[in-house]
Amino acid sequence: MDMNRFETDADRCGRSGYRSHRAPVGPVTAPVIALFVAGAIALGGCQSAEHRETPPPASPPMPEAPAIPQPAPVPEASLSTAIDYLESGKADRARTMLAELAAKAPGSTVLASLLRQIEAPIEQLLPGPYRRIEVGPGESLSLIAARELGDPLAFYALARLNNIEVPARVPVGTVLRVPDRSGTASATSAVPDEPTDISPSEIESVAEYLDRSGQGDQARRMLIGRMQRGDAPESTRVLLIELTRERAADLGAAGEFERAISVIDQTLPVIEAPQLRTSLIELRSTTRSDMLLRSAAGLRDQGELIAAYEMAVQAAELDKSSSRADALVGEMRTTLVASLHNDALLAWRDRNVDLAIRTWESLLEAVPDFEPARVYLERARRLRERLDQP
Repeated sequence: MDMNRFETDADRCGRSGYRSHRAPVGPVTAPVIALFVAGAIALGGCQSAEHRETPPPASPPMPEAPAIPQPAPVPEASLSTAIDYLESGKADRARTMLAELAAKAPGSTVLASLLRQIEAPIEQLLPGPYRRIEVGPGESLSLIAARELGDPLAFYALARLNNIEVPARVPVGTVLRVPDRSGTASATSAVPDEPTDISPSEIESVAEYLDRSGQGDQARRMLIGRMQRGDAPESTRVLLIELTRERAADLGAAGEFERAISVIDQTLPVIEAPQLRTSLIELRSTTRSDMLLRSAAGLRDQGELIAAYEMAVQAAELDKSSSRADALVGEMRTTLVASLHNDALLAWRDRNVDLAIRTWESLLEAVPDFEPARVYLERARRLRERLDQP
């Protein structure tokens, strides 16, 4: 048998197939069958290798399904939300919500007034003649409406009169038209004065709005007035305390401690619940402590060491949790002791016994537990007695 007629495994690699028709004609012997099978196996192995080396391309990832946008939650109808809509210039939403609220509370003067500001002709709401004013720093339309029209909730009518689309955005320096209250026409303005008979929930919403618009004092006065009537719910009491604490904290941070204490003192008489009253009393103590600490630091800088130390001690007693007060007391004690004790020793060495006695007495009056001064004072007093003897 001609063995050269059979290709090697290496020759067959890379070809498309094995050409078996070229095999010799004749009886098939066992060696030939073996070679034939071996070649087929080699060819199959070659094809398998090809398949392993060139795997089929990976399928592209399936695209993610687009997210279905969720509708924005519809806020619950409330006077606060309706006022927010008016402030942001969304009159249609405000009208819808106010009408829904008015259907549930047909006697509400606040809801009726706000609806009228949206729907009534502006000439009826705010008739002329007019004068011009300029928006100052920190002023809002509500603040101006309270001052010029007697109703802080008339801000939307004032915005309509001046073609202001978003009442919450009025830059400083904006020139506004306002009714001239000295004239007879504006004296009968259709916008009512501050509402007097409104529900607790309405007065809370109005108070929150006034506080946001820079009229925190008026907001607290409204809540205090409702508390004095004796029919205010717990929510009104909680809101009053919250606004009081926030205002006192802001004033304290600005260094206006006396005003902060005054705000707390205005609220305390109408708060009877022991726990809530205690929280305000504690706030008053910490605020007064901060005020005393500032005064103590000023006295120290002026050289009034005894008065500064005594004031720092009072501050620490008012607010026992104040690490700042404790630190200042320790610092001033060290300074006071070093200064007065040294002055007394100098007077003692100069044989000025009376001055030494007075200085140690002053030191011990401020710092009674400073024992070295007590020892020296007794010695100086004994010397003074001997000197006084005939």
